[in-house]
Amino acid sequence: MIKINLLPYHEAKKKAGKAKEIVLAIGVTCILAALLISYHGYMVATLIDLEKNIQTNKSRVEELDKVVGTIEEFKEKKVVLENKISVIKKLEEGREFPVFMFKQLASIIPEKDLSLNSISQMGSSLSLDGIARNPTTVALFMKSLESLPFILSVDLQSSKQEEVSGTGTKIQGFKISCTIKKG
Repeated sequence: MIKINLLPYHEAKKKAGKAKEIVLAIGVTCILAALLISYHGYMVATLIDLEKNIQTNKSRVEELDKVVGTIEEFKEKKVVLENKISVIKKLEEGREFPVFMFKQLASIIPEKDLSLNSISQMGSSLSLDGIARNPTTVALFMKSLESLPFILSVDLQSSKQEEVSGTGTKIQGFKISCTIKKG
């Protein structure tokens, strides 16, 4: 007896193969989705970490800006103090010179023959106005001025004979200009 199988076994194999393919496709899709979700989670965690680092660095930059501002203030104060110290040094250097100059001038003035009416100093120029008994006394005084260590040059600006009112005596009025050594 011949048996004929009328059941479609090829279709059952095809259905079983399709079911395996569907399960495989769903499995691959699930694995791919899991990988994408884990990669997304990793990227989100990295982004959060980078944002924390940015905030930390911003706060550090603000702290350093405050420090830099303080340093700039100190630099400005230092410049102001250096300027003040420089002025004080200049004053200290020039403080003793007038006393020395007056002492030297007093030592060379002939007391009974010459009198200074005014002494003025502007920078390195010294002007002397006075009266003397005669032109010879003025000349000797000029020679004495040239011998002083702080005088570079002596120039007679004017010299004229004047009469003392009511006495009839004549005196020599003079103006002398000198150049002073600095330092």
